[in-house]
Amino acid sequence: MLKININQGKRYVFKTHVNEILLPREKAESIEAFNVIIEPGQYTHMHVHEDTEQLYHVTSGRGRGVFEHANGQREEFEMVPGDVIHVPRNTRHQIFCAGSERLTYLCVDGFPLGKPASEPTWDHHYQAVVALQKKS
Repeated sequence: MLKININQGKRYVFKTHVNEILLPREKAESIEAFNVIIEPGQYTHMHVHEDTEQLYHVTSGRGRGVFEHANGQREEFEMVPGDVIHVPRNTRHQIFCAGSERLTYLCVDGFPLGKPASEPTWDHHYQAVVALQKKS
């Protein structure tokens, strides 16, 4: 059992957004949870998770999600508080803050094949994302 105050989790600051860790992957068997914060005019980089499915719960602000499924189908829709979005594995996705208020959403990652061996901790994941963002 682990209890973390929502205001006391570790923060990872990327060039496009912030992740506030609620349940680090290294403390659970097959999930992790964090808040995502995207400021007005900002967006996450387009990316895909081959090993992770995600569940988003929008808590404040407005956003726009762009999703490209493995079969080539593309979806784009608005994200508002109360929305829950499931992002299957192998779905390229990008989230934009679409309003004048920051977009925040809870993200729960599930690892159906087990946690990625190359990124066993959040520090490893952060380093990998920063390296990817430098290339783009």
